[in-house]
Amino acid sequence: MNATVDTASGFQAPRRPTLPSPFALPLKLIPGPVHSIALITALNVLFAASIREGEFEFLRDRVLAIQVRDAKVEYRIRFAGAAGFVPGPIGQSPELTIGGTIYDFLALATRREDSDTLFFNRRVVMEGDTALGLELKNWLDGMDLEATGGPLPSLLRAANGLMGAYERFSGG
Repeated sequence: MNATVDTASGFQAPRRPTLPSPFALPLKLIPGPVHSIALITALNVLFAASIREGEFEFLRDRVLAIQVRDAKVEYRIRFAGAAGFVPGPIGQSPELTIGGTIYDFLALATRREDSDTLFFNRRVVMEGDTALGLELKNWLDGMDLEATGGPLPSLLRAANGLMGAYERFSGG
């Protein structure tokens, strides 16, 4: 597997897959609010029980931006209490921006890689309200994925399997 080299330290990090540009182009042409609505719909279905139980109250009325760098897509979301996640206002600056590649977000979600490692190595980057970012990271770290029920555990297992297949075929 190819590696990237930090010329200052000589450290070699394994290359991580990125979305090829031809696949990113159609995603970039879709308006941002459409992307956000798709993500919001998925979050509200996948985390319906957590929303009902008030687990996201720490995010209430906070605007988050999620930037998927290789897909050139930004999602804007806000948590609105019992209504769940809703689109974030377009004109308002996000209080927290989280950026990474599709692979790194999947590695975070599937726990294939430790969240502290992803953040420390700046593969997943938080900007803005770092206290809010830390609270979100801690919530994600403490979440029992199997206990969420619904389709989430199956989706994450499938994503983990696809990532493993990619790594085997790419020599990683």
